[in-house]
Amino acid sequence: MNFDFVRLPFTFVVLCALQVFILNHIQLFGCAMPLFYVWFVVTMKKGTPKWAMMCWAFALGMTLDIFTNTPGVAAAAMTAIAMAQPYLLDLFMTRESDEQIIPSAATIGKKPFANFTIVMVTSYCVIYYTLEMFSFMNGLKWLECVVGSALLTIALILAFDRLRNKG
Repeated sequence: MNFDFVRLPFTFVVLCALQVFILNHIQLFGCAMPLFYVWFVVTMKKGTPKWAMMCWAFALGMTLDIFTNTPGVAAAAMTAIAMAQPYLLDLFMTRESDEQIIPSAATIGKKPFANFTIVMVTSYCVIYYTLEMFSFMNGLKWLECVVGSALLTIALILAFDRLRNKG
């Protein structure tokens, strides 16, 4: 049985609920918000077809857009990083890695996973806040949101990965 058939929908629902009911209510300094749902795309299996990854990412982003009243912003940003994920993952993995590997510190190494997470999350935050603000008139506020949210999200993803791989 294909384990992703159960894992992906379950993860989808849990991440949506976590983001909508808990994480959306955490804002540091009025701009930095943890966007933990990016973990969904960061940890997509290496051999996942690109069309499936983009469909899942779009669906998750659109679901969050519906609940957070951001028309298409999360959907566009999630789809963009889902499109880049296979190529970025190849940059941080060794060539002889398994085709069906799920990215984590345990499978690709601590430093490569941390770097991969930093690139993915920062890319997401830049796209998300650029689309949300749709202007660079308040560049300092944009930079605060991007850096603050990226740091919070990266810290959450790396901490969760460490906890998940301890057991």
